[in-house]
Order: sequence, then C-alpha cells, then structure tokens
Amino acid sequence: MQDVIFEKGIKHTAHGLNFYMTYFDDIAKVLPREAYCFVVGGWVRDRILGDPVGYHIDIDLLVTCDPRETAKKLAERIGGSYFEFEKKGLLRRPTIATVVLRLPPYKYRFDFAQIKGKDIEKALIEDLLSRDFSANAMAVSIDDLLSIGAKQTIIYDPAHGIEDLEQGLLRPISFKNLEEDPVRIIRGFRLAVEKRLSLTEDFYEFVERKRRLIKKAPVERISLELFKILRHKESHRILKDLYKHGVLQMLFPDTERWKEVKDQGEHHIYPLEDHVFKVMEALERVIEERDVYLPAELLEDFGKMEVLGEFSDIELLKLSALFHDIAKPHTFEIRDGKVTFYGHDKLGAKIVQEYGKIYKWGESATKFVSRLVEEHLRPFYLRESLFKSQLTDRGRANFWRECQDIASHLFLHAIADAIGSGDEEEEIGKLLKTIHDLISYKREKLSKVPTKPLLNGNEIMQILGIGPGPLVGEIKKALEKAQLEGRVSTREEAVEFIKGYYESLKQGGSCE
Repeated sequence: MQDVIFEKGIKHTAHGLNFYMTYFDDIAKVLPREAYCFVVGGWVRDRILGDPVGYHIDIDLLVTCDPRETAKKLAERIGGSYFEFEKKGLLRRPTIATVVLRLPPYKYRFDFAQIKGKDIEKALIEDLLSRDFSANAMAVSIDDLLSIGAKQTIIYDPAHGIEDLEQGLLRPISFKNLEEDPVRIIRGFRLAVEKRLSLTEDFYEFVERKRRLIKKAPVERISLELFKILRHKESHRILKDLYKHGVLQMLFPDTERWKEVKDQGEHHIYPLEDHVFKVMEALERVIEERDVYLPAELLEDFGKMEVLGEFSDIELLKLSALFHDIAKPHTFEIRDGKVTFYGHDKLGAKIVQEYGKIYKWGESATKFVSRLVEEHLRPFYLRESLFKSQLTDRGRANFWRECQDIASHLFLHAIADAIGSGDEEEEIGKLLKTIHDLISYKREKLSKVPTKPLLNGNEIMQILGIGPGPLVGEIKKALEKAQLEGRVSTREEAVEFIKGYYESLKQGGSCE
C-alpha cells in the first residue's frame, strides 16, 4: 500500500503515487475541451496496491462526452482497433466503447463509458457506488495524471476501498449490485486470488444463497471471466474455490458428479475431484517449465493461437485439464473386480463440444479442447506399448499423423496428468522416455518422409480410370497415410500402392 492521506468522506490525497501512462496524454488530446474524464477501477486499485503493470493492461474510463466518438478518435490516433458492445440489463454505462492495441507481448484495452448529470462529482460517486467491490470503486481525474512527477493525486473513494485494501479485504459494495450483474460473483473469486485479498464472509454467504443467479448471466461475459481465470498462473486455486462454493457446478453441471467417484482404480491415488485440481496445479508448473520437457522445435507455435481476441492455446490447454475426466462419472463401471471408465475420453470430448457451443468459445477453440480431451490417454497407451516392446514405427507415425498439431499440448497435459494421479517417479520417467522416443522418431525418420502426396486427385483418377467422387479422396488419404508410415516413398511405389488399394476395395465390395 502506498502513502494515502484521508480527507473528508469520499476523497483522499495520495502522495508519491504514479498513476501515469503515456496513452493518457493521447486520451487527453482527443477529448472535447469541455469534457471530463476519470480513470476508474483496476488501474487505480493496482497502483495503490503497488502491483506490476504486466502484459495485459486494462483501463476503464468514464467520460462526460460521447464515449464512442472519443474511443474512435483514440483508436485512429494510436493505431488501435475499435468496437463497442451493450451491457444488457445494466442501466448505467449501457454502451461500452473499446479500443484494443496490441504491441506484443503487451496488449492494451481502453473501455470508455459515459456519465451524465449537471453535478459531475455527484454523478461520478453514484457510478462508483453501482460497481462490484469497494476496491474497484475508486477514480482519479485524468487531469491529475498527466505528469509523471505529479506530487499528489485526488482519489474519489465513496465505498472506502482504500480502507478495505489496507485490511486485505475484497468487499462487495452491495449485494444488490451483485444480483444485477451475477458475473461479478465469478470476478470476485478471480480478484481475490489475483490481488491476494480475502473475500468477506457475507460474500460467501450470499454465494451460497444466490449462486443460481449465475445461470442468468450472458454466456459471452461468463466465458470472458473464465478465460481471465485460466490466464492466471494459479488458475487452479480460483477454479477450486468456485467448485468449493458450488459456482463451477452451476456453469458446468457435469462437474457436480465429480464427488461420486471416490475410487479411480489402480492408476490413481486421489478421488476424482481432488485429482482434477492436482492435474491443473501440476500443469501450471509444467507449462512454466516446458523448456525442460520439450525441445524448441515442438514449442515454436506454443501459445501463439488467438482465442476470443485476447487469449491463447495455453488457456485452452488448461481448460482441457479441467475437463479431461469430465465423463468419468458417466462411464464408471466395475468389470472383473476392477474400476473402469471405458470411453470416458470420447464422451468427454462430446461434453466439451456441448459446453463450447453453449458458451460460444468458437469452433476452432472448442475443437482444440475437445481433441485434447479425446486424446489425453494416448501418451499413456504409447508408454505401455513402448515398454512392452510393442510400439512400432507405424504406431509412431500414426500418432504424428493424427496429433501433430496438438502434440506439445498433449505431452504437457500427460506429464501433468501423471503427476496429478500420484504416479511414481519410475512411471513418470517412462512417460518422459516415451515422449522423447516419439520426438526422436519425428526428427530422425519422419522428416525424411515426403510431406506432400506423391499423387494428386487428377492423377489418381487418370491412373485408375475412375471419375470424381468420395472414392478419390479415400484413396488419396490412404496414400498419405502409407507415405507417413514409410511404406511408400517414391512415385512408382505410390502408383503400385493405389492400384493395389483400389483392387482390395473392389474385392471387398466397397466401391463400384
């Protein structure tokens, strides 16, 4: 906490705090001469806490002019992108005008909303008191921030957020405010971990009574909060708290059944609900140390996929860890005296697809998570094959043919899954050797296999004397697989292969 002197009831004078950033100068230059502008929320809170700025910088601003015109001018001035959205159900700040600027690794987001009223200070205070938590209900005038060497800053703090921060508390301003916008419930759990604050007991009591409200919140905003959670380095803690208080179960009803599975069989030492969060915790460590486990060429594109505008495949990997065993309660059986979950990988992938549609993650992101869930057991099957001397080059090639684009994620996921299952060091070592074996095969043998089909569709039709149709695609796919497995490496071999494959199809009655 920085040096803050309390004055009156709602204003404080802060000495030595630096709220300045260079883009405030640009904002001041695009504001109409008579307009007022206030920086509110997280930027003010984090400067008071002394938190580092980080790579994702979100600035909330209240203006007395048209927020759309101001944001459009700022976007043009700094080279950012502009969009706007409506906050349904909220009477205050219904229209948010946003400017996003990407300067990798930094991403800036400026959200502009409007306050109205003859008494600007009164309107500002009313707006602040309509927000979620006292720590987010502070504001400073941009005029006070336009100098790096500003000696003092007036902070508007009608909800006594600074006092709460000094006590390490994250306190709701009112439960009515949370009821009006239930997404704030999820945000509270996130901010408590992010900012090392303690939520008040009455907040938890409110959640116990009213957690079903979250089902009425806009799904897009729920997803935004979820991915902000997943972006945090300790997202497992936040998600575990959401689960403990029943909020996660409201969002993803299948998680309600985790507690049914106390015994996961011989390969696990933890009940399912503990296992899931242990895997997530381990995965966060493994992601941080990924260079230890995987070579640079396999990590070249890791973290570069764009998801929902501001997130990446790292968040998707962590989401897959949350859901990797989601179908275990549905598939629980005891066969020959052993606990089994046959098919939980495939059913889990389908459940993920449904959640992706509901929460509008987008087709590519949903498919990515679904595939990781469906394939999450594969590294363990390959480990078993390798140490029984049953893993062939064909099996290795099949893995790369089917999983190359998710291989790095799948390997990291498997390592975390083994740790979170309580595997012994020997078994984890075998898994790492399996991963190394697959990577060595790709590097030493697969790289020599032609990457393009040796025959195209027209050539296949001409050689076999057949017309266009699905059959051509099937033959071409079979040829590609044979190339990848090293069974075909020249054009001559490719011609012989497709002739033999076509004959076998005819004999089997699969084609005309």
